[in-house]
Amino acid sequence: MKKEEERATSERAARSEFAERRRGGEPEASAKSGERRRTPGRRATDAIAPIDVQDAFVALTDGILIVDSHGKIASANPAAFRILGEDRLRGQKFEELLLVSGATTVQETRGHRVRRAWFPREDRMGVLEIVSTTLGQRGWLHTVRDVTAQAELLRLKEDFLLQVAHELRTPIAALTATLDLLYDDALTMSRDALGSMVSTLRRSALRLEHLVENLLDAGSIEAGTFQVRAMPTSVRQSLQDALVFVQPLLDSKRQEIVTQLHAESDRVLADQRRTSQVLANLIANASKYSPEETKITVSSATREGFVRITIADEGPGIPADEQTRLFQRFFRSREVRDQAGGLGLGLTICRAIVHAQGGEIGIESAPGRGTSVHFTLPKARQLTEEAATE
Repeated sequence: MKKEEERATSERAARSEFAERRRGGEPEASAKSGERRRTPGRRATDAIAPIDVQDAFVALTDGILIVDSHGKIASANPAAFRILGEDRLRGQKFEELLLVSGATTVQETRGHRVRRAWFPREDRMGVLEIVSTTLGQRGWLHTVRDVTAQAELLRLKEDFLLQVAHELRTPIAALTATLDLLYDDALTMSRDALGSMVSTLRRSALRLEHLVENLLDAGSIEAGTFQVRAMPTSVRQSLQDALVFVQPLLDSKRQEIVTQLHAESDRVLADQRRTSQVLANLIANASKYSPEETKITVSSATREGFVRITIADEGPGIPADEQTRLFQRFFRSREVRDQAGGLGLGLTICRAIVHAQGGEIGIESAPGRGTSVHFTLPKARQLTEEAATE
């Protein structure tokens, strides 16, 4: 309530400052009114323009500050008060403001300068961008905006590129090492040894295929060209297809898949390959972020014409403040970010696939209690199944 009152006070002050500034300029305009002839159309435009400019000045979400030739703030809109966290601006030295004084120049050209300042926020450091443009001998026009979200996205993208390189390196290294062994010793190896080598090659190839498929899907989702082909499909069969990709990961951590799939909730109207992809992504996440020798449960149930599929793990859980961001591209929970690899794309792709098939996806989690991810798919009607069989 206090913040709202302060914001309202700042807005009224900004309106007052701007109106006073405009009134101060009116006499000069009146004195010159006799020097040139104005048409009725021009008079109408002049009557409307001050109102439009004032409304736009106040409504802008970016902070706008006009500074005179002495460096003092002559006018500021409400957003400037809010972003800079100041109660009073007019008459103050712009360069002496708390956030401005510590800013770092990131770009400078003739008559134009861009600076960045960092300030504390509740969960992370915020980033403020200050763009200054000269008005000649009259002073400067400064624009300030909170670019924390853009800076965070840039950081996530940079982290994503590093993770892509890391995720590619592991299966490629396994492929290279195995092929080197086969090249040197294939003729003298036993059948069992050859079989083990071929299995390693297959696991690495499947891991690469899964990674590349996720990258391509992320691109098509961003471009708006992502598509699915829904038809009567078996949930159990989709799970079996998914396990082909993730079973090596489960085996490496000695984890067990527990299935609770019921016959009445087996048939769904969905794209089988895409549904397998969703299950593979969710089971892989559950495996990576859970301790060794734990169980991952996959269950299904019918609810109001939909089949709800749930993947539950015994991992560390996810803080409540991060759960709303889990479906954002590149985002990974800070609780497990350093413990396991990943690109931060899996849940984004899962959501796109599920939504494209007419379903919903959600997460239930609490620190120390594991995580449960559920998604729904339309239940295939008997008539649809019979038509597909014919």
